[in-house]
Amino acid sequence: MAQGRPPTYYEILGVAPDCSLAELRKAYRRLAWERHPDVATDAVPLAMARINEAWRVLSDSKRREEYDRKVIPPSPAANVFVRAQRPASAPGSGARRRQAWVAGMQAQMARLARQAGRSATQTLLIRNPRGPRSDYEVVVDGLVFLLSADAESRVRAARAAGTAPLDLGVAATLVGIRSVADSIRRQASLAVTRELLMQAELLDRMWDVLAHELPTPLTIALGGNPGVAKAVRRTESS
Repeated sequence: MAQGRPPTYYEILGVAPDCSLAELRKAYRRLAWERHPDVATDAVPLAMARINEAWRVLSDSKRREEYDRKVIPPSPAANVFVRAQRPASAPGSGARRRQAWVAGMQAQMARLARQAGRSATQTLLIRNPRGPRSDYEVVVDGLVFLLSADAESRVRAARAAGTAPLDLGVAATLVGIRSVADSIRRQASLAVTRELLMQAELLDRMWDVLAHELPTPLTIALGGNPGVAKAVRRTESS
């Protein structure tokens, strides 16, 4: 990094400007784990926020292209990342449609998770705040990433519960909430931190926000509100 300027998003993630999406994802997941407050006792929320922002921009091909035009000087290697993400031989139209559909579902799940996270944050800041809004925003960013991951298998689980096609995005996000809640329960058995409590309380509230959009029988079939915040608080007091 040159002196006198802030690091680029590539430098924040520790990757080359021509890296593939797979390399980006691997770098982001490694940093998200290393800098997670439950793992790194010296973790700085601002640092994690920058990591999340770098991933948000560089993981989207259009945003990354716009960012590169602003940050990276033109060269014969410009836009090599676009070529790096394309398979050597294009898959059939059926495979392309499936890839596009999964990507669309993942984007929808991320959007729904972020909207629910903002609503949950507002409620928690009024009722029982565990920190300033900026801290909640960092936690929500991490939850959005976790909830929109593994979109295909979560959509399959939502379908198995009897979800109608138009409700798949919401239902798959609820499946993700329960999955992440289970992970938080396991973490709480080792140690309960402020961020873990924030995650748990946000997830319970996010479930309620999204579940209002679905029929009650379907939310029951999906497992119902995980109630993870109560479980974590009980673990903390035991």
